[in-house]
Amino acid sequence: MSLPAAAALAALAAIVANRIVAVSIGLWFRVPPGFLLGILLFIDVMQIPFYLRLYEHGFALLDGVPFFKSLSRRDWSKSALGKWAMPLGGVGVMLVSALPTFGGGIWSSAFLAHGLGLKKRAGYAWIGLGSALSYLTLYWILDTLFRAVRYFIH
Repeated sequence: MSLPAAAALAALAAIVANRIVAVSIGLWFRVPPGFLLGILLFIDVMQIPFYLRLYEHGFALLDGVPFFKSLSRRDWSKSALGKWAMPLGGVGVMLVSALPTFGGGIWSSAFLAHGLGLKKRAGYAWIGLGSALSYLTLYWILDTLFRAVRYFIH
């Protein structure tokens, strides 16, 4: 598979699936690390303003709908995620952003940053740092596994 096609497939996996699948596809098709991680981090960073704006203005728009009104006024610090991450502040936002599983990632960390009332710059920085750490860690772990599998196959 060509490099652009492999990179596009990894990017599509990052959007549709999750980080683990995206990094695995990039490793399987041998996309260079800097190129792969740059594309995947770019995709995550582009989502941050969208989600922060959605939380900033979305609750105000949905306040007229009874179901959403109760959601927008709920004390999210009492949820499981809130109890775990809110006391940590920005570090909690970074840790949630770094989670490569469902329930973690940009969407949840932007929600947490909004709930904490972090300034936009601080929110961007914590979320971006968590995303970068997640991709670097995943790449290191999965690359080791892929190398071991390729070694034993050949």
